[in-house]
Amino acid sequence: MSDPKRIGIFGGSFDPIHHGHLLMAQDAVEECNLDRVVFIPALQSPLKSGLSSASPSDRLEMTRIAVQGDSRFTASSIEIEREGPSYSIDTIEILRNLHPNDHLFWMIGADQAEQLKDWRKMEQIARLIEFICFSRKGSEMPDSGSIENLKVHFCGKRTVEISSTEIRARLKNNLPIKYFLPGPVLDYITTKGLYKEG
Repeated sequence: MSDPKRIGIFGGSFDPIHHGHLLMAQDAVEECNLDRVVFIPALQSPLKSGLSSASPSDRLEMTRIAVQGDSRFTASSIEIEREGPSYSIDTIEILRNLHPNDHLFWMIGADQAEQLKDWRKMEQIARLIEFICFSRKGSEMPDSGSIENLKVHFCGKRTVEISSTEIRARLKNNLPIKYFLPGPVLDYITTKGLYKEG
């Protein structure tokens, strides 16, 4: 039997995935000694600021393109393939069954961490997985003592001020986004004509 792996789980809309996401994942690998990070695009991407969103299949493909060639990173379709709302507990239970002997870490921003107490079946989640929390401008690092068994590892190497919302807005207004995301992802967006409406 192989040694247990340390696997980071990075969920999100990835609408689109950008250099900020990739730097966060790299920082988590280095600071928390992860063996790999699994990016999991959510089934439903919430519309923000009235800007158009890419389809789940396009967001998954952009994520696959972004991590291609980096053996530390993979993209998973488990939330997109599963019908119904994407509750974290459902995804975590699937991953725990797939990786029964590995150490799993759910990667979140400090803004999300402030809401952990409101997550569906949070105490059960805390028994199944640990958290890696990234600093976010304007968000306080949460007190992890209020949820039983909750383990939070703080990752604070950098704060990257890039947002998918800004990228979609720039595309809608025909502004360049070359330095916001990987070139192959930009090529995909251009070829597919994504984010032009809304």
